[in-house]
Amino acid sequence: MNFRRIRPSLIFLIIWILATVLSVMASAHAQPAAPELDSTLYLPLVIKPPESVCPVSSGNSYSSGFALQYDLDNPVRPAYNHADKNVALRGYIANNDPGLIRDLRDYGSDDKTQPPQFATLFQPSRVPGFVGFYRVYDWNWAPSPDPGSRGNPAPNPEVTLMGLQTTPGEVLRVPTSGYDIGGDKEVIILFADEDTIALRYTREDSSGSQGYTVHIDNICTDPNLLARYNKDDDPDGPRYDYEPPSQRPYGYDLPSLPAGKPLGVARGTEVVVAIVDSGTFQDPRSCNEWWQIRPGYGCDNK
Repeated sequence: MNFRRIRPSLIFLIIWILATVLSVMASAHAQPAAPELDSTLYLPLVIKPPESVCPVSSGNSYSSGFALQYDLDNPVRPAYNHADKNVALRGYIANNDPGLIRDLRDYGSDDKTQPPQFATLFQPSRVPGFVGFYRVYDWNWAPSPDPGSRGNPAPNPEVTLMGLQTTPGEVLRVPTSGYDIGGDKEVIILFADEDTIALRYTREDSSGSQGYTVHIDNICTDPNLLARYNKDDDPDGPRYDYEPPSQRPYGYDLPSLPAGKPLGVARGTEVVVAIVDSGTFQDPRSCNEWWQIRPGYGCDNK
């Protein structure tokens, strides 16, 4: 019998063809691999906002008394856009000087009548912890009704606002003084919104005339007091009718409060206070002026 010799190259070709066919057939019958499952369970993030301590109603009642137009802005500058009435508009910045005395200071006193006393913001009166020391900004005034613009931090005094430690929700009151504006009232309200208020210890609707103004920021203003103020501050009301000095005295209503009357409650753990004397911001650390009443608290820093 005669056998024909098969060349090696042909054998390799046949083997390659068979291997390719078997590979294709195996792929056709293979099952796809199951996807790997992620065992992590993702839930939506729900953040509950903190409950506000600001009351939405009040049992306090407030009345208005006459205020006298004093400033010369014509048209009358809106109180919310007036940097001498709205301290939040003017703004302030922390004094982080490491050498700053973060306590009361003894500057003496030249007040014949007791000025407003910060310890009486609280009942009973107390010297709270001092948790913030700030400098108010200077102000670049513009013709009314343009509010103007914020300048640089006022260089002097080195502290013009102070943060007092509070318990959220505690009642804050009109600070007592030796002044009486008539009718057993201590102050008129120059400005109020939901978290800022300005108290004037004279009848002049101004922070620039002779007398004291106390600014309080980070307060929940009493809703009934705010409603009274908003009524008296009507943009179309008599407060915004300008009368020239020759036609004055010219008066209208603004809220008028006695010493110790609730103003609202602390919004958080710090309420910021400032005091202005005849248009000039003072150092609120002065113990023998604004802290003459300071139960159990000394004053050794000059």
